[in-house]
Amino acid sequence: MTRVWIHLAAMAILSQVVALAQQGGSVFTDTLAFENGSIANNVYSNECLGFSFVIPSGWQLSTQVVGTDVKATHNSRLSLILLTIDQQQGESFNSRVSLNAYDPYAPTVRQFVSSAAHGAVSVDPKNGEMVKDAYAVDYGGRHFFRADYKRTTSEGTLYMAFVFTKFREYYIGEVVMSKSPEGLDLAVSSLQQISFGDDEPNLRCVMSGADSPDSGTAPSLRPSLSRSPNLDPLPVPVSQGVSSGLVTRKVTPQYPEIALNGRVQGQVVMRAVIDKNGDIEELAPISGSPILAAAALEAVKQWKYRPYVFNGQPVRIETQITVVFECACIQTWPASGKVGASVTILGNHLSGTTSIAFNGTPATFTVISSTQIKTTVPSGATSGPVQVSGPGGTFSSNIVFRLRP
Repeated sequence: MTRVWIHLAAMAILSQVVALAQQGGSVFTDTLAFENGSIANNVYSNECLGFSFVIPSGWQLSTQVVGTDVKATHNSRLSLILLTIDQQQGESFNSRVSLNAYDPYAPTVRQFVSSAAHGAVSVDPKNGEMVKDAYAVDYGGRHFFRADYKRTTSEGTLYMAFVFTKFREYYIGEVVMSKSPEGLDLAVSSLQQISFGDDEPNLRCVMSGADSPDSGTAPSLRPSLSRSPNLDPLPVPVSQGVSSGLVTRKVTPQYPEIALNGRVQGQVVMRAVIDKNGDIEELAPISGSPILAAAALEAVKQWKYRPYVFNGQPVRIETQITVVFECACIQTWPASGKVGASVTILGNHLSGTTSIAFNGTPATFTVISSTQIKTTVPSGATSGPVQVSGPGGTFSSNIVFRLRP
């Protein structure tokens, strides 16, 4: 049980997301359940868990994991993802905070955050590293414990932290991710705006699918955060290398136009639970540009797998899926010029370029690198796209090159 808990606690960082939507006004639900939260005047509240949290200025509610109804998502049966918020820097991701509640499977909060961080590192030990093990911090008038680690990705280093306290017999806190140590500290400081009520269970609260007022069973003082006592066994952890060999059908993501225009590329890493039939049951982004992640999720949820057999029986599995977005984007700098002007062409895989044309008029050029070419606006050129031809085909610039008189 301890090993299972460590694995699931580590995977809580996967509850990030993508579709950005700033919530205004109030969102309320009509059932007094642990899953039901509300947002009013940019303050998230959960009556059953007994706390409220001010969403920091400049942060946006992410609705890919927790929807606009602010109904919490069950994460591998042992926790609730209550709220996920993102901080953007222009079009790119900067920091992410996931507000979570856990069943207290570890004896103490300190052990919980320490094991969660070490477990997250152990998922990918080649690219993960502990930064600082569990240490005490205070927020909202309560003692929290925090553990930090980092992970190297194709897009750079991500800094992460688990920051939790014990309240109403649950572990409540944040799983935080940022592109810099300073950004991580700033994101964690959002807990300065958390406030707690009485540290007594609300006996009117139930867990959806578990105890209910109509069941004839009195609610317990601390209902488990599992969805139901009759769920399938926990999914079997499987490496990405093994799961990729089980794929029988892939759907290629559509490259978002806004990403093409902005030359946004890179990889999106997702956590997936695949059911006994080989269908995607759960899917959530771990890392990658939010612009690309939405397209990746939409495509991957249509993938089909061959059932994974364990001890002679098909079982549910938990794995990672990586989708790489590499745009054949062609850009010119500057985007306008006279005949004879020097122009830089930016793109990918340009080493094998065989011809350059300005709206169909051939031009001389020099390949500088696989991502850069120097050319000159040819005589007879007219305003239009710049075409680059090579072994991979012919690609046109995203923006029309304007010929100046």
